[in-house]
Amino acid sequence: MWLDPFEEMRRIEERMNRLFREFWGGRHLALGEDIGRHALVPFEYREPYADVQETDKEVIVTAEIPGVEKGDIKLRVHDSTLEISAEKKQETEERKKGYYLAERSYNKFYKVLTLPAKVLSEKAKATYKNGVLEVRLPKAEPEKRTTIKVE
Repeated sequence: MWLDPFEEMRRIEERMNRLFREFWGGRHLALGEDIGRHALVPFEYREPYADVQETDKEVIVTAEIPGVEKGDIKLRVHDSTLEISAEKKQETEERKKGYYLAERSYNKFYKVLTLPAKVLSEKAKATYKNGVLEVRLPKAEPEKRTTIKVE
């Protein structure tokens, strides 16, 4: 059976890319969701898993950001996007007789989500519990249509 060498090279490239993404915990260049452009995500950032849900009255965003302190989470709403960023810093030190262990870890989380509707950012509410961030954004009233009489 003959295998297409270009197809095999494409499969190897996909496996290598997946390996590097899993190793580094994120993507260097991420496609902005529904933005239609490439958003450059710094290499040291991880993208949290996130869900966007739309109801009649609000948009609900849920994101997994484990191990982060509530005060280290920053949220920004701009036009129809929600930007989530957070930092996780951890230091441990253990001393025993004839033994010393010091570890430091530092992770950054970053994600930009396109919201499905216009929202009232000043009335947004965010909660963080057990590593899960929930942001509730009330929808803005739809603009009223006006009829213009042609004279």
